[in-house]
Order: sequence, then structure tokens, then C-alpha cells
Amino acid sequence: MANNEREFILISKKDEAENIVSLFFEPTDELSFDFTAGQYVSVIIPSVSSPSKCYTISSAPKEKLVCLTVKRQGIFSSALIDLKIGNKLVFEGPYGRFYPEENFDDLVFIAAGIGITPFFSIIKDRLGSDAGPRITLLYSSKTVSETAFFNELNKLAENKKLDKLVYFLTQENHLPEPGRVGEYSRINK
Repeated sequence: MANNEREFILISKKDEAENIVSLFFEPTDELSFDFTAGQYVSVIIPSVSSPSKCYTISSAPKEKLVCLTVKRQGIFSSALIDLKIGNKLVFEGPYGRFYPEENFDDLVFIAAGIGITPFFSIIKDRLGSDAGPRITLLYSSKTVSETAFFNELNKLAENKKLDKLVYFLTQENHLPEPGRVGEYSRINK
């Protein structure tokens, strides 16, 4: 393996939404895996002949397990979701610099679909600090059933950890919690 490649083992899985699964890994060498919220890894599945594919880490750096939240679309993502508990794969990285500077008082995140993953990591990381910024999340999905982290985000909003949470649904015209829906359309000005 190259210097920035490490082997990981799949510890558990969690269904997040329709065709979206969170996969929880730990390094096989039992050393810590250091990353910054918002970063991604290139994943290599030894049993798949396809080249590697990149996925954003959806866990926060302080969490014990490293989480990748994946939408089933295509051969590689399906193979990743279909891994069995105890299967091993390789992470290359972490890579990327997608993190807000420390001195912001207000953060506004605009996310769509599975693109929520870096924001979810950053939100969880920032909420752990005592002097965290005020956070607004505008999140577009087709339907509630396809909205990743729906229950966790609602809980963060209810507990005032997220200052404002607004869903934009593009293929559904009602929501059990209508107060959180901004539009039944794509995010626009």
C-alpha cells in the first residue's frame, strides 16, 4: 500500500433514507484516523475491478468510527453498500479543504441530495465547540424518504443546535412537519 493508504474494516451499517446507507469503519491497524470535517477519502474495494471512487466522510473527527454515507447509484456504490460486516477495504487520503474558517459567527450551508455529507460532518464538528457559530441549513431533496439524516437534522433543530433548518422538496408537496419546508421546489433566490 502507498503511504496514504490504510486498510479499514466494516463494523456496522445504518439505513439513512431510500437507497442511502451509512457505513461505519475502523482502521485494521487500530491507530487513529485523523481528518478534518468536510474531507473525503478515495475508496478501493479489492474485490471490485473498478478503479477507486471518492466519498466524503460524514462522521465528525471526534467520533470513534469513520462513516461514509453512500447513495446506491452505479456499480461501485452498490458494491460498497453490499459489503458484509467484517469485510475490508482501503481508504486513500483524507483529501480536500472544504471547511469554513474558525472566525465566522454565521454559517449558511446549501446542500442537495447526498451532497449533504460534508455539511453533516461539519455541523456535528462545529456543534461540539462551546462558541459555535449560528448555523442555517438549506437542504433540497426529491422527497422526505430520500432525505439523508432527516431525523438527526430535525433533532438538532429542535434542540436549537441548528439555528435554522429549511427543507426544499422537489417531488413532494407535503411534509409531516410543514414548518420546516421552505418550498416545494428547487432552491432558488
